[in-house]
Amino acid sequence: MLKQAAIKVNIPLLHLKEGETFICYSPAFDLAAHGDSFEDAEQSFAKTLKLFIEQVTVKGTWSKVLEEYGWEKVKKEWSPPRIISQGSKDIQIPTPV
Repeated sequence: MLKQAAIKVNIPLLHLKEGETFICYSPAFDLAAHGDSFEDAEQSFAKTLKLFIEQVTVKGTWSKVLEEYGWEKVKKEWSPPRIISQGSKDIQIPTPV
């Protein structure tokens, strides 16, 4: 059996509202979950993240997954991508009249 260690990291979470649906999204793993309330979305995200972690652990592909999502390994420690700015941009989208 392979020796496993755990690391504790802080991942960014974004909370959105689309219509009546609340969304919880983390760019660190490109994972999202939704709910009927802010709390439901966070609980759903926690379950989604737990399943994701379990599956990657079972497959033994953590290094590959972390690299694919832009994590960096510095001195044997993994670090998630950092959000350095957040904003909004006005755009035009052609729509039927």
